[in-house]
Amino acid sequence: MILGLGCIAHDDVLLTEATWAEGKGRISQREERFGGNVRNALATVAALGGRAGYLATVGTSLLGDRAVADLQGHGVLLDFIQRYDGADPVASTIVIGSDGERFIAFDDAPLASTPLPEPAVIQAALDASDVLLVDAPTAPPGSLDVVLDARSRGLPVVLDAERDPTPAVLALVEAANHLIIPIGFAQELTGQSDPILTGAALWSADRSAIVLTDGPGGAHVFEAATSHKIIPAFSVTAVDTTGCGDAFHGAYAWSLQRQHPLAERVLIASAAAAVLASLPVGTPRVPDLTAVAAFTPFAAHPPSDAG
Repeated sequence: MILGLGCIAHDDVLLTEATWAEGKGRISQREERFGGNVRNALATVAALGGRAGYLATVGTSLLGDRAVADLQGHGVLLDFIQRYDGADPVASTIVIGSDGERFIAFDDAPLASTPLPEPAVIQAALDASDVLLVDAPTAPPGSLDVVLDARSRGLPVVLDAERDPTPAVLALVEAANHLIIPIGFAQELTGQSDPILTGAALWSADRSAIVLTDGPGGAHVFEAATSHKIIPAFSVTAVDTTGCGDAFHGAYAWSLQRQHPLAERVLIASAAAAVLASLPVGTPRVPDLTAVAAFTPFAAHPPSDAG
């Protein structure tokens, strides 16, 4: 099982007829949906045919009920969820331009009322898991202990982090052995501008892989401080890029569980993100296995050696 640790979001989505560069535009469509980094990643795992479980407390409100129902509807196991008053989903409004680019405005105040589940639940979840997937900025206090416990058990820890370099986030970045973060955030953390030097600065003896994502520019992939490859992104017409990074993390974790080589993991993850970006608005936002496998033959799209 792939176990997820992080928040759920409740999204109000507004689509416009304009791009962000135009400054304003008429609303063409509205949509309400659940999201959040870990929720989207786990939904991707389940859509690919994997077992996904959510380790979390979820609010006792009607919105919390709906969030749990959403997880269940997407095939995510509920065994390690505890209901806790106030632990409601993060609220967000997403505005999507005609080119698929989006801006997310969020209120993460509920995170202050969202603790980890009880220790017995955490232990049971780790006992049943093969991979731990963590969203660092939204992981509850105490998550570092969960990550260190997972590492002591030999479980791979896939970490998502894209903002808020707080001490808690930095500690999780240090503890994870599969670090998948945007290249811009990696450069912010290291003070380096060159991708090779950035990856080298983040490398440690405890790492198994570093993937620095760069959207349409592909991904910079490291298996050692001096081992650097660029894996190109798949070219698609983007309709909605919301959740593409989350799908990338979920598909990577799914592929890691199946012991695929690193380059293949990143290809599968990139395909999942591309499928999601090109999905029509209003359709289920999960990159299922058939769509990912049919997107392009992985063998025909090999990584390029960039040093």
